[in-house]
Amino acid sequence: MVKRCGVCPRPVSLPMRSFPVNSLPEKQSMWIRRLNLLPEEGDALLQQFREGLAKQPPVRTYWCPAHFDGDQPNPIDLSEVAVRDCNVSVAPPSRMHSLTLFSQSSIPPIESENDQSNDYNSQEFDAGDYSSQETTTDSVDESTSLELPEFLLIESSQLLSLFDRCPSCGLKAIVSRSFTLNGSAVRIAWDCEHCVTPQSWRSQSLLKGRYYHGNVKLVTAAHTTGLPFPRLHDFASVMGLSLPKERTIHDLLVRLVFPATDFIYVNHMKEVGSIVRNAMNRRGLDLSMDGRYDSPGFSASNCTVSAIYLKTNLILEIVNKHKKEIGINNVSGRMEKAGVREGLRRIQAMQLRIRSVCTDNDAKLGKMLREDVLFKDIQHLLDFWHLIKSINHDLREIAKKRSCGNIQYWRRKIINHAYFLHFKYAKSRQLGLNYWKAVLPHVTGRHTNLGKIPFLDGIRRCKHKRLQPSTLHQIKRDSDEYQELKAVIMKPTFLAGFLRAIPKKNTSPNECFNSIINLYAPKSRACSPRWYSERVKLATLHSNTLAILNLLNLREEKGNCSVNVLGRESNAVKRKMAKADHAWRREIWEAIPAVIEGRLMEQFLKRINAPNDREYMLAMQQEEEENMDEGDEEEGEGEDGGESDVSEELGGGVYGEEVDSDHEPAMNTIELSDAEDEESEEELVEREGEEGSGSDWDEGEAALRALERGGRGRGRGRGRGGRGGRGRGGSVAVSVAAGKSTTVQGEGQPPEEEKGDRREKKERRSKTARKDMEEERESTDSDYDQPPVKKGRGAGRGKGKGNRGE
Repeated sequence: MVKRCGVCPRPVSLPMRSFPVNSLPEKQSMWIRRLNLLPEEGDALLQQFREGLAKQPPVRTYWCPAHFDGDQPNPIDLSEVAVRDCNVSVAPPSRMHSLTLFSQSSIPPIESENDQSNDYNSQEFDAGDYSSQETTTDSVDESTSLELPEFLLIESSQLLSLFDRCPSCGLKAIVSRSFTLNGSAVRIAWDCEHCVTPQSWRSQSLLKGRYYHGNVKLVTAAHTTGLPFPRLHDFASVMGLSLPKERTIHDLLVRLVFPATDFIYVNHMKEVGSIVRNAMNRRGLDLSMDGRYDSPGFSASNCTVSAIYLKTNLILEIVNKHKKEIGINNVSGRMEKAGVREGLRRIQAMQLRIRSVCTDNDAKLGKMLREDVLFKDIQHLLDFWHLIKSINHDLREIAKKRSCGNIQYWRRKIINHAYFLHFKYAKSRQLGLNYWKAVLPHVTGRHTNLGKIPFLDGIRRCKHKRLQPSTLHQIKRDSDEYQELKAVIMKPTFLAGFLRAIPKKNTSPNECFNSIINLYAPKSRACSPRWYSERVKLATLHSNTLAILNLLNLREEKGNCSVNVLGRESNAVKRKMAKADHAWRREIWEAIPAVIEGRLMEQFLKRINAPNDREYMLAMQQEEEENMDEGDEEEGEGEDGGESDVSEELGGGVYGEEVDSDHEPAMNTIELSDAEDEESEEELVEREGEEGSGSDWDEGEAALRALERGGRGRGRGRGRGGRGGRGRGGSVAVSVAAGKSTTVQGEGQPPEEEKGDRREKKERRSKTARKDMEEERESTDSDYDQPPVKKGRGAGRGKGKGNRGE
């Protein structure tokens, strides 16, 4: 029978290709696009072909080999093709699309098996017209017209040949030459006879004057693409390529790459949160949550729990858990439950209502969602794939027994039946469950009069067509094989889970995300919690980028194939998408200069002894407490009629300014001892000018109250006094009577002029700095309200009890 081509209706006896079936819509669209027709004409032709395939029997459309180049449709413009001796109605060029999607240099002629010229195997092309369709990209000389890439591999001998002459003066007068390697960068220094100063050249520029550009970008690219650094070093050693050492890579990661990644990740998750808020409805979010362990078995150390919004497939929240955290206690099985609880609480803290959560068939998660008061309004759904997996496993184990030989025949059919019921009865779950139980009479050969069976309420007969009578694989009702099968079919956990499973709500997006994590943090590699957390952030950016591109229809499909899926009436289409553009990798690299500037600013503030954020907050808190305490006291204690600020009298009281005699130079000049009488009048005047206060310690009720409270302070210096200033090396007693203070030197105290040197003081301060800060934060009376106490003269810093101001 002679078939005709559906594009150019001519009789062709050679084997022609059939138009794809309706289960492959993307492939059909690709075939139509290759014809380069107008959109209206292409849609009409596609609809015509599809209607023919939908008829009974189907009317198939065939294309002749002239429209193919190998296995793929040939992207040609029909207006440029001239066919000999064939009555073909070709549309005029004006009706064709003005911009062709593809271009081809030549189309080979079709030859018959007998090498005879027929009316269908000879084609001529107008060279002048077709040359206008050619692109010029193939004929471009890349060595001259294209710009150089950012980095190139240069052989060392070729590089040194450029330094045969001095690059500065151009003469062969180089006396000496030296090389310095820094990872992938090299610095060449040389001395020239004619040049006055030494000359140097670097192969890479410096990033903010600190780091070589190529080294930082190499580490950033390897980290953001998930490339293992050991494999990178193996590649470099085989090729003879110079790379940064392992320690240098680690420093660059911790100092630059990780902070830049955190900055991009936080901004990305904020954007995802805004997208979810705009896409959610009033009923709430439908989430799917699943955990992923960093290693198989019971040896997992890290677990990642992902919460995905099913409407957009965007990862809304990520929770990383380690088995050594509080509440997990080195039990790996508890990490997923703790991660799900924390993830739901985080989402609720974002003021987002959760309607339902779909998880796997884990009893611990179900119990937590039922008993926790915070999650009482959340509907808990189960993933059907996890439910049927246990049934398939049980049937496989039963089939291994000798007495259950027919189970192996029925196993695949039962699983297929379960998938069919799951998708067919998406809303009538109880009816679908009854049809699931109908498997038991079906395998015994009973297909009608099912209403008399007690557990098959509402079912009269099987829905399949009449079967041929055969007892080959039937199972006897009273046999042990039937009882084994009945125990699996009537499994309580499956029956209860079937009612809580919905086809459109499953954990398949989480499984896809778990496979992406394997690209960045494979289970075969053990890693620390921080490293694992950083890798999971990269996987989250990767997955959300793909989801956003799918929402915007910006991903191009490269090809597809048909896949048989259990329980589906038609074959599923597996699509292969083009590689996506992950802009977040470039954004991480672009954020690194800002990280370097931040580090330089931190180093500058540390060099000038500027307080950090924690010290600044503590100073503000102490100032607020001081203002609250002074608000209850009487006004007019100072010379100006205002409140007397003791902290200002001590030389402090300003936000961010420390009031510690060990750090503040002004505090070192104020000591309540007889040594004040020995100071000169000029020093007293200078000290009073620095203090900038109108009251002295000898006068004023505020000063007396501060001195009375000073007994509860601690001494500073070698001896650390408690409530009486007692230290290890001696004791110091402070008495206050009528505004006069005296000090009594204890026995065994060294004279004042024999104090320790500054190095010993610095060592003692560094050891007790952290402890002092904790005590200052926990104490009720701030240091602003405590007057300085005479420094102890003991050999060490100690705590002691003494009389309170006596």
